[in-house]
Amino acid sequence: MNWPPYLLKLRIRNPRHAFALWLPLFLLWPIALASFLAAFLILLPFALLAMIFTWQASWWRPVVLEPLSVLRVICALRGLTVDVEGADGHFELIFR
Repeated sequence: MNWPPYLLKLRIRNPRHAFALWLPLFLLWPIALASFLAAFLILLPFALLAMIFTWQASWWRPVVLEPLSVLRVICALRGLTVDVEGADGHFELIFR
């Protein structure tokens, strides 16, 4: 399994000025994961109530597997480069 990206490099350039920003994502991941876990735990009882009232026992699979899918998508961001160039300027976003 890949590790999530640890650094985000943002670079914006236009004819007048240039701007670069390095964001340490390894400091933000604990906060993001804690808030994601809190949201999951808050929404879990509602999903269970919906399962009970609709008698569809297959609802547990997406509810349980969704956090794992989100983690896989976040880990797949490592190495992603978004590079947009236009007449007005240049925008670059790199996950490392």
